Amino acid sequence: MKLSLMDLNDGTVHVGNKLKIKTIFEFDEDTPLMWTGVRLITKPPCAKELQVGKKEIFSSGKFEAGTYIREKSLLIKHNVVPTIEKRNLRYILQLLLRKKNPIDPDQDFTVKREYEIIIKSKELKQLPAKPNPISFSISGLNINLVKDIFRPGETIKINYSSENLKELEVRLLQKANLICYCEPYGKSCKKIEELPPSIAGDVKTKSTEKGFLLMTIPPIAEPSHDFLWEPEEREYWGFKFGDYCRWSLLVIGTKRPEHGREKIKFEIPIVISKQPLSEKEGDAKLFSTEEKGTPALFGDISSKFQKRFQMLSIDSAHDATSNSNVYKIKLKNISKQNLEGVTVKLTGLQEDLFETTSNLVGYKEWNKEEEKEIIYETKQNISAIISVIEDNSQQSVRIQTPIAF
Repeated sequence: MKLSLMDLNDGTVHVGNKLKIKTIFEFDEDTPLMWTGVRLITKPPCAKELQVGKKEIFSSGKFEAGTYIREKSLLIKHNVVPTIEKRNLRYILQLLLRKKNPIDPDQDFTVKREYEIIIKSKELKQLPAKPNPISFSISGLNINLVKDIFRPGETIKINYSSENLKELEVRLLQKANLICYCEPYGKSCKKIEELPPSIAGDVKTKSTEKGFLLMTIPPIAEPSHDFLWEPEEREYWGFKFGDYCRWSLLVIGTKRPEHGREKIKFEIPIVISKQPLSEKEGDAKLFSTEEKGTPALFGDISSKFQKRFQMLSIDSAHDATSNSNVYKIKLKNISKQNLEGVTVKLTGLQEDLFETTSNLVGYKEWNKEEEKEIIYETKQNISAIISVIEDNSQQSVRIQTPIAF
């Protein structure tokens, strides 16, 4: 058995976009599987791993020896925290295959393949908000800035005037850390150390009566952000995972001795943002791969491909031994070509609303004009059979057939 996982995004995906992957399963012999799929995980400091995305490839079923190729896409939701290497916030894409242990049937084991993925943020052109001027006065010290939003590498002009000061100092401060809330620790995760702000720049002057100071933001400055991810799954409720980066200017005024020894200190919050996308670039790239409306349940279904298969018959019987309803489904390949790596997923439909447990069968080849008989067994009473057929050409079709047709 051989598993291969290929990333079709070249290792990078933006939040709100789809991560496209290609998987190849090569079975040397007929193989029953319990489940196969991909998971997007990260590893916060207080947990072994945290799942932020999941996509099924094959449900439980039996596969003939052969090669099965499937391309899938996993939507990276807008609240997923982007990769932040500075604080070791990384993502791993896992391909998982779960099957019964041939030595101990009561146990199962998992085959795993992993691939690191970089998730990037998507800075919308209307964010951040429009810059605002800043004016602040305290104890005879006046500070003015023409705006509160700056770019990495940009120089900030800090206008000032004061009375009774012998020195004025301004520091550029960065506060950044992971966010991890969980049931055992709440907001005080013991694995995350509270970090003091770091000084990214510092300017001083003894000419304190009136003038201006220039502070250059480092070109590699991390943009301001406040990311927070909360899971939708019930088992993870109460958990929050995120990261923040906040910037401010710390103003320190040292008084002349005759006016007291207490220093004047206050912080002015500012925002550091990357250069916004141009309107043309934003329209072309920002929303080109966004989800538009409600996605089709079974993706792109080719009408031409749908005509390749014909439902011939469904015969039903009751098995008293297992107290189950047994259905024999006959399908025919009516196309003019042989198909490879074909899977047929059968599901029962109750009251035209609820689906029963599915069963999947994989065929190495399905030759033209060939008929296949597939057994589907369920304890529920169903009114229709849903057949989802896929092959290595990545075409898919869904056929819903009433039991009495």
